[in-house]
Amino acid sequence: MDFRGHRHRPGGPGADVGPALHRQADRRQGGLARRLRGGRVGAARNGEPGQAALGARRPAADESDPRPPRPPAAPQSGKGDAVKIEQNSDAPSFEKVSACVHCGLCLEACPTYRELRVEMDSPRGRIYLMKGILHERIEPTEEVQVHLDQCLDCRACETACPSGVEYGSILEKTRTILEPTRNHGLLVKLLRWFLFRKLLPNRKVQQVLFKLLWVQQILGITAIGRLFGRKGWLPGKLGSMAAQAPSVPLRSFRGRHKDEFDLVKATFKAPKSEKKRRVALFTGCLADQLFADVNEATIRVLTRNGCDVDVLTQEVCCGALHIHNGARDQAKDLARANVKAFNAGRYDAILTNAAGCSAELRHYGELLDGDPAATEFGKKIRDISEFLVEIGYTPPTGKAEGKVAYDEPCHLLHAQKISSAPKKILDELPGIERTPLEEAEACCGSAGIYSFTQPKLSKDVLARKIEQIKKSGCDTVVTGNPGCILQIRFGLKEAGLPVQVLHPVELLAKAYDKSPKEES
Repeated sequence: MDFRGHRHRPGGPGADVGPALHRQADRRQGGLARRLRGGRVGAARNGEPGQAALGARRPAADESDPRPPRPPAAPQSGKGDAVKIEQNSDAPSFEKVSACVHCGLCLEACPTYRELRVEMDSPRGRIYLMKGILHERIEPTEEVQVHLDQCLDCRACETACPSGVEYGSILEKTRTILEPTRNHGLLVKLLRWFLFRKLLPNRKVQQVLFKLLWVQQILGITAIGRLFGRKGWLPGKLGSMAAQAPSVPLRSFRGRHKDEFDLVKATFKAPKSEKKRRVALFTGCLADQLFADVNEATIRVLTRNGCDVDVLTQEVCCGALHIHNGARDQAKDLARANVKAFNAGRYDAILTNAAGCSAELRHYGELLDGDPAATEFGKKIRDISEFLVEIGYTPPTGKAEGKVAYDEPCHLLHAQKISSAPKKILDELPGIERTPLEEAEACCGSAGIYSFTQPKLSKDVLARKIEQIKKSGCDTVVTGNPGCILQIRFGLKEAGLPVQVLHPVELLAKAYDKSPKEES
């Protein structure tokens, strides 16, 4: 198997995952490393630690080499030096990295491999690269890191994997330990500092920024930027960002209800019912600003089904974008703040309508090294559709008409294994005709800020999704993640297709609104 950018057969070296395949994989590792040395993917230099083949045992210092061992050299940003991770608790474990048996069943599930047909842009290829980097046998050169950067972290490979490889965790931890070695330019450093340290953790900064964006939108500057971005009249990634600029509402969800908040929370009461539940709604940070209507719909649906809903003043960003982009320490700080604010024991459940958020919130226990409060917090997390089905929600009688196609959000399907609940809700909506969507499980190319950092590849992945939506003949696409909603809306608008994109809970709330008053 040659890793030097050549094209490969999708099936890889067999699909048998038994002991024989393990032995074959070990033999292939040695051959792979021999081809990597001196190749363009950044193998270790002669004489440096990590020269041995990937599958070989490194001899002890007194076993075959009379020279004293070299002291470890500190990695230098962008130089491709070996990354020293012995004392780094955030590094993925040897056992988890070695769980991959290189069967290749993940390849056709991977959106970047399907587009590029390059082994190093597949989960199997990236596992090889990460394992080589972690074992100091491949240098983390810029070219190597490009292949890791191009991963969407959609985790479709985890669903396809028969060995249970925790690819998402391995990738995110590898990005974390590589981040200090990155040779980011001044502008990228400034943007990362603003996004991860100022904007996402601070609601006041969000309020100021989104108010400015709303004013810019009213003045027509946003529309001009979109036009310039589509025409290619803006440089580099700035053009992509401008072309994809979303519509910004006048007020966020919290802004609409600011008079209802005290220093701790705002509570939305359910009508009198025999059995009430007490839940908290995690409104998100950017979702709170851009998807106020989704949060409003969530509140209406929950109170309709006998839930008193708390929205906490001290809630902060979930940290998902931080973790996906190697800022794990900041994510831990955010996790600790959320665990403290929610005090999970008070609630029957902590709910979110954003798949990307809930996928991260569920794993706070792991992120915070088994902290009991964080583990308890994670156990209480539920996606809104999952929770409604669990409690036996009351289906509405009002009609929500249309031909609806359901698109599976990656971090709901692959990261949380939730698929049937939102489809059950849609199927029980009167007047809805749910039309099949081919490749509904495939990524749309959003992946947090991926559409800005990898605009071309993101659009290529999106194009497949838009083509399938067009074939479905639907008039509404329903999906349960804010990033997916924005991405698909952008793609449909670019394609000139008159299809609306909604969250499942929005359709459910509309149906409740159309139900007879005595029922709602």
